[in-house]
Amino acid sequence: MSDPSFPVVPGVQAIDLTWQPRAGMRLVYLVTTDVEASGALTRPMADKDKKQHVSLTRTIEVTDVGPEHFDVRFAQDGSVIPATLRFSRAWVPEAVRPDNPALDSFDQHRLDSTLRRLAQPFTQSAQFFGRWTVGETRPFDIGFTGMPDASGSGQGTMTLRGVVSIEGRRAAAFDWTGSTEFLFTGDPGRGVPGRMVLTGREWRDLATGASLRVTAKADAEFTRQGQATRVEFQTAEVLDLAASRL
Repeated sequence: MSDPSFPVVPGVQAIDLTWQPRAGMRLVYLVTTDVEASGALTRPMADKDKKQHVSLTRTIEVTDVGPEHFDVRFAQDGSVIPATLRFSRAWVPEAVRPDNPALDSFDQHRLDSTLRRLAQPFTQSAQFFGRWTVGETRPFDIGFTGMPDASGSGQGTMTLRGVVSIEGRRAAAFDWTGSTEFLFTGDPGRGVPGRMVLTGREWRDLATGASLRVTAKADAEFTRQGQATRVEFQTAEVLDLAASRL
């Protein structure tokens, strides 16, 4: 999974990156994720569990926008998540409105968990917004809940590398890196804490603030029963501009 190269827009020294949602905005992302586990503890695992490749389409619809909020709905591979999630303009989740208000506690918990996982990249994105100068580096907090059976938190830095052109749209190009302490709850970790190093690149649309493309890698290591295990992750999210409405 290699990073793309885009033509640089010359002469840009500073940007003011803001989130500009509008009712009817539709963001369709093509998402691919590769996971590979290696080490002594993986020997009992089936080969299909040691190395996994997942491809899906994730759709985000902005259904309402107000001075202090915006509402979104999510779908994956055409299956709509039956709820609307309200964010503040600072990208903090504020409320969940299920399509069926009579859900029992089990279904409500499952729905809330799904929406929290899907919303997590949104809350992370708030840290990209603001005024930047090219070459500027800032610290940021990492919340890591998007990978199967893994969660963690840590710190990193992000740098604005410049402004590029992607299919006729100007985009802010960021690099970022960081590290987290994490728990890998599934096999082969089974709750043993570990450490993860992450690197990535992201391109943000200057007109709307929406993410146009993300590539990221993560290397995680933990030790259980005196044996070291490594889990490698690679993911890419690409906005399908033809299917989206910006």
